[in-house]
Amino acid sequence: MITRGAAAVLDWMVPRRRQAWEDASRRAIAIQERTLLDLVGHARRTVVGRDHGFDDIRTVADYQRRVPLRDYIETKRWLDRTFAGEPDVAWPGRARFWVKTSGTTAGDKVLPVTAEAFASHRRGGWDALLLAAERAGARELLGGPLLFLGGCTRLQAMGDGCHVGDLSGLVMRRLPPGLRGRYSPGPDISAIPDWETRIEAVAALVAGQDLRLLSGMPSWMLILFERVARLNGSGRALGERWPNLKVFIHGGVSFGPYRDVFDERLGRPLERVEVYPASEGFVALQTERGGGLTLMLDYGIFYEFVPFEDLGTAAPRRLTVADVELDRPYAVALTTPAGLWSYLLGDLVRFTARDPLRLEIIGRTRHFVNAFGENVIVEEVERTLIEACRRTGAQVREFTVAPCYASATETRGRHDWLIEFAEPPRGLDERFTRMLDETLQQLNTDYRIKRAGDIGMLPPRVVTLPVGTFYAWMRSRGKLGNQNKVPRVTNDRAIADGLLRMAGLAPEAAPAPAPA
Repeated sequence: MITRGAAAVLDWMVPRRRQAWEDASRRAIAIQERTLLDLVGHARRTVVGRDHGFDDIRTVADYQRRVPLRDYIETKRWLDRTFAGEPDVAWPGRARFWVKTSGTTAGDKVLPVTAEAFASHRRGGWDALLLAAERAGARELLGGPLLFLGGCTRLQAMGDGCHVGDLSGLVMRRLPPGLRGRYSPGPDISAIPDWETRIEAVAALVAGQDLRLLSGMPSWMLILFERVARLNGSGRALGERWPNLKVFIHGGVSFGPYRDVFDERLGRPLERVEVYPASEGFVALQTERGGGLTLMLDYGIFYEFVPFEDLGTAAPRRLTVADVELDRPYAVALTTPAGLWSYLLGDLVRFTARDPLRLEIIGRTRHFVNAFGENVIVEEVERTLIEACRRTGAQVREFTVAPCYASATETRGRHDWLIEFAEPPRGLDERFTRMLDETLQQLNTDYRIKRAGDIGMLPPRVVTLPVGTFYAWMRSRGKLGNQNKVPRVTNDRAIADGLLRMAGLAPEAAPAPAPA
C-alpha cells in the first residue's frame, strides 16, 4: 500500500511540475527579478546587506552596481565570521549545517546550508526523482531499492556549534518517510566514513538487491560495478542481476566518455536523468531526453552569466536570463539563500535553447590548457575523446590532458593524454592518437593553427596508464568518494606527473617555462 500510494503521489506531481516549468519559462525575467529582490529584502539587515546598501536596491541594475562578483576566496571572510559564531553576517541568523566540497578551482571549500538553501537543494532532488518516475514508471521505480551512491552521512562537529559533512549525505539524512525505506545502502552503511570500506559494504548489499534506480557520478558508479562483478564472479552483465533497473540519475562529470563502458557493464542502456547540483545551489535538470539541462528558475536562486572573455577584466558584463545568447561560453554566478552574493561558481556553460532556457556544462573557468596559445577547453577534450573511441572501438575508464613543455632536446611542446582504458583501441595505437589530433583540430582553430606543419606544436602523445592508477592517485590524496573528480584538462603538469609517479613511470622532466 505504501508503494502504491507513493507512486500515485509521484504520478500526480509529474504533470504539475511540468506545467510549473513551462509557466516559469514564460515568466523567466520576472521570476528572476522577483527572486533577487526577495533575497535582497530578506538580507537587508545583515552585515553584507548594510555594507552594500540593500535598503536602496530596487532593480537588478541597482544590485549589480552595489555588489561585485566574488569567488570563494573573496567570500570566505564572511563565511569565516559565521562559522566562528557571529550571526546575521551574509544571511539572517546563522547556518548550523555546512558542507565540505572538493573544489577544483579553489581547493577544499566549506559552504553554509541554511534552511532555505536546503529547501532549494531538496526541490532539485524531488524534481530529479519525478523525472526518473516519469521515464521508468512510478510503481516500477518504487518497487525496490533506490541506490544513492553519495557521500558519508556522518556529520563532524566543527567551529562554534556547526556540523560539517557531504551535501549528498546531508540530503540522505533528511529523506521523507515515503522514501526512507527504499533508500539503499541505508543509514548504517552510508554513515561509514572510510570510502573504501563503505564501497565494499555497498557492493555486498546491492549485489543481492532488486535495484530500481542508480544515482551518483558515473566514474564512481563504475568502481561500484567492478566491486559487484568481483562478488558476482560469473562474468555475466550486471543488468541480469538487476533486471528491473531502469534509470540512472547522474551529474558531476560528462556521461559521454563513460557511455559505452557503462552500457557494456550493465548489458543494456538505461534511461538517464542528468542533473547539475553544485554545493552552492541546484542549478539545472535534464527535463527532456535530449537538448541539454533546463535552468531551474523557481529554486530561489538568482543567476548571472559572465561572458568567458570578460573574466578577469575590470568591468565584466553580468548578463541575466533576459540577455544571454545561444552558443556562447559563460561563467555562472549565483546569488542564493545560503548568503552567497554574485558568487562565481567556477563552471562554464553554453546555452543551447531558449524557451525554456537549456544549457550544457562545457568546462571549468580554470580548467583548460593554453600552454602554447592553443586555448583548449574541457568540452573540446571530451568531444575529441568520444570521437576517437567511437572510431577505434576503445572504452575509457578515466583520463586527463596536460601540456608537455619544450625541453633542451625538443623546442616544441605537445599535449599528453593520460588514459586508463577499459578497452584499448582496436589496431594500432597510432590511429587512436591520430584521431585525437585530427578531431581536436576540427574543433579548435587555435589548436589547428599551432599544429599546422608541426611548427607550433608536436602531435599529442597518449600515455596508457595501468588499470587502477587514477583510483590509487585519488586515494593517495584523500579524494576518494562521490564528491571528488579528476580534472579533465589542466594547464600544468602537477596532476599528470603525480599519476605517472603513481604508475611507476618517469614524469615529464622539463619544467614549465617561467611566466613572461
